[in-house]
Amino acid sequence: MGSGAVLPGNAIPVVIRIHSDDDRLAATTLLYESGVIMGIGPGTDAAVLVVDEWTPQHDPDVLAARARGCRVTTLADLVMARAEGPVVAVTGTAGKTSTCHALRALLIASGARVAMSDTARSSNAWPDHSLAGTPPGPDVVLIAELTSTHLCHMEMARPVDVAIITTLRPDHADLHPDHASYIESKLRILLGQGPSHAVVLPGDDPDTLDAIGPVAADVWTFGGPDTGTKGAFRGPDGRCVLRDSRGAVAEGVLPDAPPVLIRAILAAAAGALALGTTPESLAPHLAHLTPAPHRQRELGRYRDARVVDDTMAATPRKTRAAIEAFASQHPVVVIGGDDLPHDPAEVMAVLGRIGDLQLRVVTFGDAGERLGTDAHAASWAPTVMGALGTAATIAGKDGLVLVSPMFAMEPSERDRVAALPEP
Repeated sequence: MGSGAVLPGNAIPVVIRIHSDDDRLAATTLLYESGVIMGIGPGTDAAVLVVDEWTPQHDPDVLAARARGCRVTTLADLVMARAEGPVVAVTGTAGKTSTCHALRALLIASGARVAMSDTARSSNAWPDHSLAGTPPGPDVVLIAELTSTHLCHMEMARPVDVAIITTLRPDHADLHPDHASYIESKLRILLGQGPSHAVVLPGDDPDTLDAIGPVAADVWTFGGPDTGTKGAFRGPDGRCVLRDSRGAVAEGVLPDAPPVLIRAILAAAAGALALGTTPESLAPHLAHLTPAPHRQRELGRYRDARVVDDTMAATPRKTRAAIEAFASQHPVVVIGGDDLPHDPAEVMAVLGRIGDLQLRVVTFGDAGERLGTDAHAASWAPTVMGALGTAATIAGKDGLVLVSPMFAMEPSERDRVAALPEP
């Protein structure tokens, strides 16, 4: 113990490094319930370090703690460890939140009881303080969205019953030592799984399948045309083919929606099947699913223009996907945010694609201003709402505005877009 630390005889020093007061209190409660009698000592003496999901894998405090043999964990880990019923965990470079929301909707519509956070920021499904009260019973499915910086700090003391991996691509370079570490972090979702567990994989994504490699769990697949295996697949005429482990098959109608939602529906349906939900109980509900907030979700009209809220698109790859999804409608694209952390070549590739499609651009914030003439922008505004107003005027009556910023922005700014205040 370091000097000045005075703890009860059966207590251990704990450091909880979580920014949210509610989440910090929840972590304290769950540690106590798990039998950890804690005291507060100098950080260098900590026997348990709890970090939040924004902590880089190579954070100096985390590396020093691990070197001392300190237990490192997260609130998500603590929430999942005490779950009595099935746990479905979802990770991937994109599509995590959309898959979680689609899965919850499908399970509830099929008669299941579900626990999933409704209070994590920007509609993410990260396990947070809202799940730290009375533990869900054995008949309740816990759905947990896990980012790479959840997983790299998690003990995974309890293997997840169904792991869903949406896709794996380069991302979060600032939060991991290298791309290999990022992939390794994602694959921690599979730790402890065996043949009695399930993993849902994108069968039409060979790069992701190569990155994952062999798995110990029972494999279900989603995406692409029907392969005759168990999972959820695109059928003819906009339909979805559902097949369970018994070979039972049902077809359902997919909604007229952007690809991000369609892939989320397929991944979620495969996850529900892996939990034991029957194809015939899922099929009628597919057509009624809608995008999660801030993820290519059409909001309505603003100054007579239609608006698509894709404000969670904070990378060039995600913005390019949105542009491709809506290109036929010739949207006015709103791009910008707080900074410019991305590979300039990736940024220029997106701007070049916008130029090729002859789409109009309005930029905002520091990132939008620094893009300068490279963006060929019609206008710049200091805030996203200012840019949205200008873009709506340019788009005109029945035109489309796509707000897909490509750079980081505050959750409060996303909420302003989603609220569509009248000008």
